[in-house]
Amino acid sequence: MFRGTVLLFALIPVVLVSAELERLNHVVAIVGETPITMGDIQTQTDPLERSIYQQYPNNPALRRQKVLEVKQQALETLVERQLILMEFDAQGYQLPEKIVDKQVQERIRDRFGDRLTLAQTLQAKGVTFEAFRKDIKTTVIVDFLTAQNVNSVSLVSPSEIKAYYDTHLEDFQQEKLIRLRMIFLKANPKNRTAAEAMLKEIRAKVETGTDFASLAKVYHQGSQRNQGGDWGWVDLTTLRSDLSEEAFKLEEGQASEIITTDEGCYLLYAQEIKPAEPKRLASVQGEIEAILLAEEKNRLRANWIDQLKKKNFVRYY
Repeated sequence: MFRGTVLLFALIPVVLVSAELERLNHVVAIVGETPITMGDIQTQTDPLERSIYQQYPNNPALRRQKVLEVKQQALETLVERQLILMEFDAQGYQLPEKIVDKQVQERIRDRFGDRLTLAQTLQAKGVTFEAFRKDIKTTVIVDFLTAQNVNSVSLVSPSEIKAYYDTHLEDFQQEKLIRLRMIFLKANPKNRTAAEAMLKEIRAKVETGTDFASLAKVYHQGSQRNQGGDWGWVDLTTLRSDLSEEAFKLEEGQASEIITTDEGCYLLYAQEIKPAEPKRLASVQGEIEAILLAEEKNRLRANWIDQLKKKNFVRYY
């Protein structure tokens, strides 16, 4: 019985390995005569899956959803790549090997530095140099044929830009900005009470009309002292959260209450305020044009892939 138990436990790793191989070899789609397996998808998604597990360690449901989305996208990418390779052959194109060699050399130089580092990296991943070169060749073919068939428009009319701007105003908002000045006094537990009292006196002077910048040039213990404690225009992300929260409560021309922290005491002053408002069309025109051109390119590519799917055999399992 003891020997039987030992034999059973010895067989468990073999069974697990066999099951994993069967899973990886499972065919999830066929394009033409080429099968796409779970292993093909796993090769594409491994780095992304590791990242997802790090991002959502305590949310298994969301983690599963994200992994499923990544795998589905990888499957579609593999199907599209195979369709494009088939179209490349059907059109009678030939890719000179010297072009592939050049791309291989550039990839080694840009991503690995030298062949030794490449070999070590491929070995660690269990990838052969032939597979590495084949992937680069596929990328060259896909990029070439995509450029030949997805001819996006190069210009967008002003009316299209204006229409997009009008319907996406919420995406082009200039956040509220404050022209902020500050007086900071260094403090520790021994002199913190005195620092707070000093800032209260300064605040009282500001409320009676004394120029905040003039006071900051005398009392501020920071790098902006000669500029009257001027921080320029700041948004919600410029300052650390505890100071930013108090600064953005202020009205124009108002000084804050005294803010005490471990390193010292602060008095903030909102010299001017620019309320949140839509950015001017002229300032975002280039951004909108790029968005519209990308959308048109994506539409043309989707139409092209649909045509390739109609003229070739594609089956999902």
